[in-house]
Amino acid sequence: MSIQDTSLIAYYGEIMETIGDKHREVLKVFGMNPYMDFTNAELAEELEWPINTVTPRVYELRGCDKNVAVDPENPILVHVQTRKCRVTQRTAMAWGMNPEYKRSQYRLYREARK
Repeated sequence: MSIQDTSLIAYYGEIMETIGDKHREVLKVFGMNPYMDFTNAELAEELEWPINTVTPRVYELRGCDKNVAVDPENPILVHVQTRKCRVTQRTAMAWGMNPEYKRSQYRLYREARK
């Protein structure tokens, strides 16, 4: 299933209402590059943040922190691949938007509009 631009707008709107400011900034990188994945170091470079600010936000968006309202069964970010990082040149995990999360949010959006 391909996600249309209008549903992506709805999707990001739903997410942005439920998370903190730093999480929003991380997700904006993915929103501006919806077909790309990023390592933590690449996100840090893109956001011009220290790596130790990015890593916990990614961890939380992956649903790994009980204190953040992200469902671990349907996280916002997921592991996409392990590849050479464009920043560190080392092998690293790359994260991307969870396509299942997009679909579930899109269904909720469509049902709410009926």
